[in-house]
Amino acid sequence: MRSFRTVYHPTLLLLLTAFRAGAQERVPDPGDCTGAIFIRDSVYVCERVGRGFGNVLEIKENPPEDKQWLEREHHSMWYTFRAPVKTTLTFDIMPKNIEDDIDFLLFQGAVPGICEKIQRKQVAPVRTNISRNDKSLGSMCGLSKESTDLYVRSGVGSSYSKAVEVEAGELLYLLVDYQERPLDGYTIRFHYDPPPPPPAPVKAERRQKLVVNVTDASTGTPVEAALTIDGMVFDSIVEAKGRSTYAFEMDPYRNLRIGCLRKGYLFYSDKVKATGEDVVTVNVKLTPIQAGEHVVLQDIRFVGNEEKVMRSSEAALLLLVQFMMENPSVKIEIEGHVNGPTYKNSKEFIALSAARARTVHDFLLINDVDPTRIKYVGLGNSRMLFPDPKNKEESEANRRVEVNILSR
Repeated sequence: MRSFRTVYHPTLLLLLTAFRAGAQERVPDPGDCTGAIFIRDSVYVCERVGRGFGNVLEIKENPPEDKQWLEREHHSMWYTFRAPVKTTLTFDIMPKNIEDDIDFLLFQGAVPGICEKIQRKQVAPVRTNISRNDKSLGSMCGLSKESTDLYVRSGVGSSYSKAVEVEAGELLYLLVDYQERPLDGYTIRFHYDPPPPPPAPVKAERRQKLVVNVTDASTGTPVEAALTIDGMVFDSIVEAKGRSTYAFEMDPYRNLRIGCLRKGYLFYSDKVKATGEDVVTVNVKLTPIQAGEHVVLQDIRFVGNEEKVMRSSEAALLLLVQFMMENPSVKIEIEGHVNGPTYKNSKEFIALSAARARTVHDFLLINDVDPTRIKYVGLGNSRMLFPDPKNKEESEANRRVEVNILSR
C-alpha cells in the first residue's frame, strides 16, 4: 500500500548555510530577517530548528541587563505575519523539549528597510521576553492579557509579556531565539480577541494530476522505489514509497524537483517545469549501479564564485545521503565543476571546483557516511555542460557536482 508524508523544512541542515560562507553573494535564510518565513495560519509548527543565526547577525553587542534586546542572536529563526482583524494579539511558543529555553522579540513590521534598521537599532522591539524557561509551564513563552510587562529581560522572570493591540492587516516580525543548541522544534499558536470571522466559502479550484512511473532502464520492468517531490506543497517535501506508479493531485503550474531511490540502482533527480495540463506524467528510468556510471546532481547549485551551496539544494543532498545508506558497499568519487566560459582551466578554477566537491564530501561525513567510501576531485571548467552558456540557468548548470561510481 502506498504511504506518503509531508516533511516540513523551514531550515536546512546546518551545513547548507554554514559551510565556508562567502561574502560575494547572500542567499536569504530563515535565520535572517530578510529571509523571514511568512506565517499564514494561526498555528505554525517548526519541526527542525536551524543552528546558528543565518547569514547575518542582526542583533549583537547589547548589555545583558538590556530589557528590550537580546545580548546577541544565537540559534534563531525569523517570521513575519499579519493581523487578520483589529484585535488583541496574544500567542504561545511551545517547545517540544522542556529543556529548550526559547526567547523572542516582536517588531512592528510596516517600516521601509526594517531588517537593515533592526541591525542599526533604528527600530526597537515592541515586545521582548528573554526570561529563563519555566519548566512548570512546559517552558512555554509568549504574550498574554494577564501580563503587564512590555519587556522581560534575561534571568528569572515572567514567561509572558503583555498582549499587543493591532490593526487589521498590520505586519509584524517575530524573532525566535535559542540561547543554547536546540534540542527539538516548537509550535507557535496565535490567539485573537476578537477572533477573525469565519472564512467565506472558497470556490473549488481546478486541480492537476501528477503521475510518476518508475521502471528499470535496461529492461523496462516496473520497479518499486521511494520518491521525494519538492515544490508540490509549499515549504515542504512530499515523500512516498512502496509502489512503481504514483498519482497525486496538486495545484497547476508548479515547478517540481523529483528524486527517486531504490537499492541497487543509481538515484534519480530531475526538474519538472510548470504546466497547465490536466495530467503531468513523469517517467523515471532507474539505472542499475555499475562501476564507471556518472550521475549529475542537477539540483545542487552554488552561489556565484563560491563553494557555498544554495538553499534549494537540500533535497538533492539528502537524496545522496539516502543513496549511500541504502547501498552500504558503494564507493564514489565526487567531482566538482565550475562555470568558466572563454577561460583556460586555471589553478583558481580547479581549487574552486575541488572546494565545491569537498562541501558535498563533508556533508556526507557529517551524516555518518564512512570516509573510506568517498573521494573528491576538482575538474575546474574542463567539462562544462554548456561551454557557451546563453542564460543564468545554463551558467548555474555548469556550477555543478557529479558522482562517479567507483565500485558497487
